[in-house]
Amino acid sequence: MATTGFARITVCGGGNAAHVVIPLLVNRGCRVTLYAPFADEAERFREAAAGGGLEALFFNGRVLRGSPHLVTTDPAEAAEADLILMVVPAFAHGPLLKALSPHLPAGTAVGAIPSRSGFEFQALHAIPERGKKQIIFCGQTLPWACRIESYGRKVRVLGTKESVGLAAIPPESAPALADFLSKALEVNFYALPNSLTVSLGNIGQVIHPGIMYGVLKHYRGEVWSEAEIPLFYQGVTEETARVLEDLSSEIVRMAARLAREFPVDLEQVLTVGQWLVRAYARHIEDRSTLVRAFRTNRSYSGLKLPVKKTTDGYIPDFESRYLTEDIPFGLLFSRAVAEMIDSPTPRINEVITACSGWINKHYLDQRGKLAGPDLKEARIPQHYGINDALRLITVSLGGYG
Repeated sequence: MATTGFARITVCGGGNAAHVVIPLLVNRGCRVTLYAPFADEAERFREAAAGGGLEALFFNGRVLRGSPHLVTTDPAEAAEADLILMVVPAFAHGPLLKALSPHLPAGTAVGAIPSRSGFEFQALHAIPERGKKQIIFCGQTLPWACRIESYGRKVRVLGTKESVGLAAIPPESAPALADFLSKALEVNFYALPNSLTVSLGNIGQVIHPGIMYGVLKHYRGEVWSEAEIPLFYQGVTEETARVLEDLSSEIVRMAARLAREFPVDLEQVLTVGQWLVRAYARHIEDRSTLVRAFRTNRSYSGLKLPVKKTTDGYIPDFESRYLTEDIPFGLLFSRAVAEMIDSPTPRINEVITACSGWINKHYLDQRGKLAGPDLKEARIPQHYGINDALRLITVSLGGYG
């Protein structure tokens, strides 16, 4: 049976994670609506459901089957839910929130897994009628490594994280949501004290751009054979590990400073090494160094750098979400917070500058300050009227006024 209060769940998105979430929720007894705004995506799911439904194949041999009770392109239908779960790239959060917001019933919980950075501020801005008392929740990272094998019909789960942090506005809502999602999605969700912990502690902003930068800063246009495509996580070198450590240290330092100056608990903003061991405790064979932890993590086995195929071979995919998502919806958020408190971020500036150049974006000026024609695309607090640290903390703790 579904947990009381969250019997009707709308899943937004039709990607890898949605294919895993749907059979898990159906088997928990929830009534699941799939909101697929694109008609062709919705139709593919309807056809698959008519042909036998969706099958999730887990790494331990377990198989779950279940299809959504309703597939819709109508946001008014989709909004009729106790809980709305977005499992989509961060750039899709804004359009989904805009479409759903006018139709949300009072008290519906609205959230994203993973939320990346700044989701809470974007959601509060999109749902301004606080009289409806929406709960906003943010999942720190995607629980599964998963790949669709047949759209709408079959997905393979390659691995599951040990635990995933979850925060909410208001913060006191997080424990009940974490408990429900732990049971419904069969992953250990644990409550975090505030949403800022998720936004600053977004590990994707460190690992993805950091490794891309480490691997590609020496790239000079080589074309690789399939066998030559670099490993992503398990290819981490000492040089790349230093980049990752520097990025996470700059973020942890700003979190520590905020915690000293304001009554806010940010102890769960972890270094990359701390997060890796927590998330993959049973999968890492050697924790002695960050390089060894990445290289001996069985959940990362064989995963390669994102590439594009050409007539001659393979080249890096500079349009990968590791850059186009984790910079504007991750690292720039932390850079924006650093600017509020005048916290130095030399490595963050270095990585943003290099990676944004690869995707033809301009977010920082020559001094490393937030400026440039593309900054409007970034999900930073300043875009939602949050221009100082006190306001940042107040909203993160549930103060809307």
